[in-house]
Order: sequence, then C-alpha cells, then structure tokens
Amino acid sequence: MSDRVVLQVNTLGVPQVALGEQPLDVQGKSLALLAYLAVEGQTTREALADLLWPDQPAEAARRNLRVLIHRLRQSPAGAWLRLSSQALQLAPGAEVDVHLFRAALADGDFRRACEFARGNFLDHLSLPNAPAFDEWREQTASTLRDEQWRALDGYAQALAAQGQPAAALSLREQAVRLDPLRERSVRALMELLISLGQFDAAQNAYVSLARRLQEELGLSPLPATQVLRERLEVLRSSAPGTAALPENTTAFPLPLVGRESQRRRLEGSPLLLVLGEAGVGKSKLVQEVAGRDALILRAVRELTPLPFGALFELLRSVQWQGCPEPLRQVLSSLQQETSLAAPTDRARLLDALAQALNGVLASRTLIVEDIHWLDSGTLESVFLALFRGARRVWLTGRWSELQERPELLRLLGSSQVPRLTLTELSGEDVAELIRQMAGQPAPLFSRRLYSATAGNPLFLVETLRGLRESGELSMTQGVWRTPYDTFTEDYAEVPVPESVTAAIGERTERLGGPTRQLLQAGALWGEAFPAELVAATCGMETGAALDALERAETARLVIPEGPNYRFGHDLYRREMIRSLGGPRRRFLHSQLARLAPPGTSPVKLAEHHEQAGEHPLAWPFWRSAALEAERLFAHEEAVGLYRRALADSPPQDVQFDLHLAISQLQRYTDDLPGQHQSLRHLRQLAEQSTDPEVKARCARRCAVFYTECDEYAQAVQEVQQAINALGQQISRERRAELLLEGGAALACLSRWDEAHAMLLAAREEGEGGAPMLHTNTLYWLGYCRLERGDAQGAEEAYRECLERLPQGQTSRGRVLNLWKRGLALRRLGRLEEAQQALEQARAEGTTLNSGSLLGVVLAELGLVLCAQGDCSGAAHLAELATPLVAGDTEGTATLTALTAALQHLDFPAASG
Repeated sequence: MSDRVVLQVNTLGVPQVALGEQPLDVQGKSLALLAYLAVEGQTTREALADLLWPDQPAEAARRNLRVLIHRLRQSPAGAWLRLSSQALQLAPGAEVDVHLFRAALADGDFRRACEFARGNFLDHLSLPNAPAFDEWREQTASTLRDEQWRALDGYAQALAAQGQPAAALSLREQAVRLDPLRERSVRALMELLISLGQFDAAQNAYVSLARRLQEELGLSPLPATQVLRERLEVLRSSAPGTAALPENTTAFPLPLVGRESQRRRLEGSPLLLVLGEAGVGKSKLVQEVAGRDALILRAVRELTPLPFGALFELLRSVQWQGCPEPLRQVLSSLQQETSLAAPTDRARLLDALAQALNGVLASRTLIVEDIHWLDSGTLESVFLALFRGARRVWLTGRWSELQERPELLRLLGSSQVPRLTLTELSGEDVAELIRQMAGQPAPLFSRRLYSATAGNPLFLVETLRGLRESGELSMTQGVWRTPYDTFTEDYAEVPVPESVTAAIGERTERLGGPTRQLLQAGALWGEAFPAELVAATCGMETGAALDALERAETARLVIPEGPNYRFGHDLYRREMIRSLGGPRRRFLHSQLARLAPPGTSPVKLAEHHEQAGEHPLAWPFWRSAALEAERLFAHEEAVGLYRRALADSPPQDVQFDLHLAISQLQRYTDDLPGQHQSLRHLRQLAEQSTDPEVKARCARRCAVFYTECDEYAQAVQEVQQAINALGQQISRERRAELLLEGGAALACLSRWDEAHAMLLAAREEGEGGAPMLHTNTLYWLGYCRLERGDAQGAEEAYRECLERLPQGQTSRGRVLNLWKRGLALRRLGRLEEAQQALEQARAEGTTLNSGSLLGVVLAELGLVLCAQGDCSGAAHLAELATPLVAGDTEGTATLTALTAALQHLDFPAASG
C-alpha cells in the first residue's frame, strides 16, 4: 500500500487512528476493536464478541460485533479490515506504534524508541461493562510501562554522558508522568535538575512526590529519596539570594518568586500547557512572559456545551479584525440559517476557523485560559492554527477538571502538548516574597501567612489586602505583624482559608447594597457580564449602575472590558453566588434569561431558565443548541444537548422528536446500546400517542435500524405491519417513507420483483414531497433494475436522481449515483458516457476520504477503459484500486472482473 493511505494505530498515550496524515474519528468500541487487532493480530469473532460484550448473550454479542464491523467498513479505516466468517485482522502494512517501539527497543535504538514512548497504553480508554478488555489493557500497559522506562532511562543516561543534560530533562519528566509514584524516576529527575542548578524545580518534584504518596498510599518517600532531598536543601541554602525590593504594602503586587525555571521554560516553548489549581498564578505567569500584546482566548463553563462557542466569542470580541471578509461572512453564517455557502465537512470548518484565528492573531502569542472548560472543536482549531503558522500558543488549565474531559485529553495527547505544572509556593518562597515586599525578612508573619494560605498566590494577595484594609496588618520596625493565627476551614469547592472568605466578604459589604446586587446578578451571568444587562435585572438605571460598578472596579473585584465587566477571579464570583438566598437567586436567573441580549448562547438561556425553576421555558433553548451543534458536525455534543432538553419534561410530541433526533445521531457516534434505548423510548411514546403520523415515523426509524443491523426480514415486517395498521390515516409522504424502507430491505434480501413494486409505489406516493425522499427512492429503483437486468431503466433512474440532487455539492449520494449510472451505461455499451460519469465520480469521491467507494469507482472505470481498448490505463486503475477495495465485497468483485478482463486481453495487470 502506498504511503499516503497507510493506516496508523497509535496506542501509547491517548489512542488515535489515522489514515496517512489525516486523523480518523474512531471512538469507543470501534477504537478498542482496532487497537486490539493492531496489537494482538488475528482474533476470532467469538473472542472479540466475548471481549467487548461479555454482559450480553452470545447471539446478541455477535450481532453487536457485526454492526460494529459494518460501521467500521463504511469508514476510511474499513479498507484495512480483513474479514472471514470466523476471524478478523488488520491488513499487512498498518503502522502500529507498539510494534515499532518494541522493534527499536530490541535493536537497542533508545532514541528511536523514545519517539513512540508517548504515555500509558490506551490512556483514558475504558469500556463500560467490559472487564476482560480492561484487564487486557492494564496488563499490557504494565508491561509497556516497564519497556518505556527502559528506553527513556537509557536515552537520558546517554544524553547526560554526552554532556547534554538539558536535552535529557524532558525524558526524565516523561518517565515521571508514566507513574508519578515511581521514586526511581523522581530521584533521577531531581538529580538532573540539581546538576542544572534548578533547585526550586527539584524541590517541587520532591514535594509533589511526598504529597502524592501521603494522599494516595499514606506513605513517606523512601530513605534514598529523603537523603537526596537533604542534599538539595544544603545546596539551596548556599545559593545566592535575591536582592530586596522597595517596601510596598498598599497595592500588593506579587513578584514571580519561585517561578524562574517556569519562566525560562515558557520563553523557549512555542506550545505549552501550564497546569495548576485555581489561584496558583498560571495566568499571571503566562501573561507576564507573553507581554501586553498577547491575545487571550478565555474558556468559560457556560460555553462548554456549545461547539466553538469560546472561539466565536473571541472573534466577535475583537470584531474579526484581521480576518478576511469572505471568511468572516461564512463563519458568521454558521450560527444562523443563511444562504451563504458554508463548509461542507468538519475538516473544512476547522480549517476556516484556524485561518480566522491566525488572521486576528497576526504575530502575537495566543493564550488559551482554562482549557478544562473549552469545547473540543475550539481546541482542535487552536492546534490547527499553530500548525498553520501561529507564533506561540500557551494554554492554562486545571488537571482535576481536565481528567473529566477525555475528548480534550485525547487531543492534547495526539498533539503531544508539553506540560508545565505550577504548584503552590513553599514556605521558603512565601518568606522570600514577604522579604521582597517588606524590604527585610519577617519570619514569624511569613510562617503564619503560609499556614493560612497554603502558599496560593491569589489567597496570599487577598489575605494581605483584607488585613491591610481592616487595619489588622501593621508594620513595626519594618516587620509585618497581624493578630491572625492559622485558619483551617474550607471555602466552597476550593480549600481556601476562612480569612480569604472574610476579606472578600468585608470588601463587598463596604461597597454598599446596589453594587453588591449588581455583582450578584453578574456572578450568575458568568465570569464577564454586560453592565446594561445587570442594571436592567436589578431595576437600576444604567448610569447609576455604572457608578456602582466603578466602586467594585476600584476595589479590584471587577475589571472593565469594553461594555462589559469581568470578575478579577472566579473566587470573587463564587463569593457573590454564595451570598445569595434561594428565592432571590431564582428571581435573578429568571430576569437574566428574559433580558439577555440578542445573540446570547441558547445554552446560557436554558441554564438560567432551569436555575429559575422554569423548565417549560428551558427545553426549547436546549433543542436550539442541539440543532446548532448538528450544523457544526458535533454529533456527540448534540446528543447531550437533546438529552438536556428531555430532562426538562417537554410535551410528549416534542419528546418523540427529541428521541428520534438522538437515535439518528447515534448512528454517527457508533452507539448501538444507545440506539436500542432510544428505540424503546420511541416505541413507548408511539404506543401512547393517538397520532398515526407518530406511529408511522416510529415504524420507519425501527425499519432503518433493522436494515443497518442486516435484519432485513424484520425491517420488511415492521414496514408491512405499519402500512396495514395505519392505511390511509397517514400522509402520502409518510407512506412513501415506509415504502422506501421496505423496498430497500426487500432489495437487500434479493427479492427484486417485490422490492421494485414497493419502490414504484414509494415513488408515486412521494411525488412532490421531500427531495431527499425522492432521490433515495430513485437510487434503490436503479439498484433493483440493474439486478433484474434492466440496464436502461436503471440508467434512467440514476440520471433522474442526479438531476434532483443539489448541484455543485459533493456528497456520498452523488458519488454512488454517478458510479451506478456509469455501470449501467457500460452495460448498455454507451462507453463514452460511462467514462464521463465515472471520471466525475472519481473526482468527487476523492474529496470524501472514503477509500472503499473510491476503489470500486476506479475498478469500474478500469472496465470501461478495457472495453475501449485502453489496457494500459485500465491496468493503472487496477493498481490504484487494489488497496482501497480490500475487505469490500462489491469492490473486490469489480476488481476481480477487471483483472480477468486484462488477462483475457493478454495484458499483465499490475499487482497491488
């Protein structure tokens, strides 16, 4: 197989499947199946069914496996499956990182092996109700961890011996990430950092290990590790100190104490993810290093369910400056139903967004704040923008929240994003910070401050401000003093000393009632809020509200951003929400939903109505958000949004529509159990409904499902029962839909005459109805006529179908009809027309990234060239088609016919 179509299966780290350079959207059990075959080789169908569906009867498990294989064969990866009645395997030539890694390791090529040592085996891939698969994954991961350590340690030692300790640093860090509790790896990292003079980083590595050991195992580091830490302390104590800075006890700007190595790491990294808990100083670090001209893309919780919500928010906030006008118009139209031409697939959409982002970015650094709340589409666009020439992209986020976002972890792993973790300042760092701010040491106060704040920079600053403003912080002979001792009470979700909560509460109380009410309304709206909106919500004039918000700005609780205000930190926002009583909170949510400005995300409106207890007003917005997600090809997100709509108990007819939409999307997400559940809901709702149209729609959806599961007889039965029971009670279009599904299932059973008759009836009933219904009927009519030997009738059906399909829009349906029309024309002897149709199918099929479909088109075109006497051209097409049609029944049959034709003409066909 040629390099451009090689299947790549990467299992070390977050798993990913790619065809050449193009990542494929393979998830769940489809991904598990491909990974298992890639690592273990040929496996029986029975073993795979037991592995993936152990909780189901044998017959149901085998059926689920058949459906899974059918879906995979329709995807670009399908051409690489080798099937028999008893077993499955991947075609030879697939590139599997585990095999390449082990081959390099066996050759002693540690450098090459480290290129594949990207993390734990099948990281974050876990299948529900499949313990055998999880056990296999864990056992394989354990073995591969040891092998990766061997490669990483070996290459790091070699680099150090060559006088390249800095180059070995990332390898040592990678070894620690494989298992943060492996003390041998941590000690090796600490020794390397010490040799580089990075004492603070070595100390942080020890502190992180000690904390994890205590929290997870209740243990302390081994004696060898503690001895190394004592040696480190001696070295740190003898290192030169930092010069004192002038005293400053009013504004409390924190110098970047303890962040020197992190600053250097940032300065040398075009792509870096800075991790740390809230308030640890991620934003301060990246923004100070990036400079004032950096472009900041902020992810917020409210926009997480909405695909590309954060990115569109950024583009609008900078008024699309730098983005080409045609691109701006196209992207703007995506969130509205307009007539402007939009990208025809997700890849083009991502490319357009990346171009737009690079346009507004120019040569600046892009900072993406709080990626744990980012939608996956925006993150893909950011990475593509970097690939297309963005200068630097720095990300910040919280690891605990990221662990709940497997789709983001998958993207971070596939892009091999390096990570930098910020921890709280140590007691020594806090002492140095106070020394710089006060001008001389204040040891007693520093110890108490560290105990009260755990070294969190934000809480340090807030405690200092609160103490200063309340008069409880004084200075005597240059030494800071406070009556406070330690505070251990928790605040909200984040472990924050009570002094911080008290400081924020007292400051907001001093601002007065109107300002506090505005901030409470703004806190419910989000991290940033429009001044006019919160003013209207609180029943205030805009001018008076702006005066009140200026007081909050002076107190540094909010920051102005154009017409909006943003909370200085989420801690302030949480304090505002905490201070609200239940009835007033519900009232404010209701007002915010009703007074929201045009263009507000439907997700935000739905959540406000829900928080107000107004569920009948919430579900329409969830449905609108789901439809928008569908337009952006975000099928999994759309399913989740439809389910949010169902949770608000919409009317029964709407529930049916929502379940129907979910079941149709589950076809794209390879969710077979979900489809079963959706069909059960649809049947229950149809039985309860008195509307025959609802019953007919349910029957049609069930028939489609049975056909896709190769249960054609059951699909025919479903259609016939519905037509007999409903008769003339349903519309002509609904009868046409049922007849179409029945005719297609009969065709799959090779009952050609019955299928043809039912499809003719569908065509008559559907005349003047939905265009897609009519074109699908024509396609199946052409299929039946071909099989009955009526090539002329088939050609007419396919030609009419093509005339009715949207012109200028490439789709799988167009390519299928062009191929079949070319086949019919060849049988009629109209070779020039056949060649024209197939050349067009080839051109359009190339853009679809569907290997099996393109392969059968090439093979059919080869038959036409053979009939025209162009044996050389036909042989070339046979060579191109061979790797593409592998595993596809119809494609293989066409290629076999082409090979036979070439041999009959005594012309040697090139082997594939």
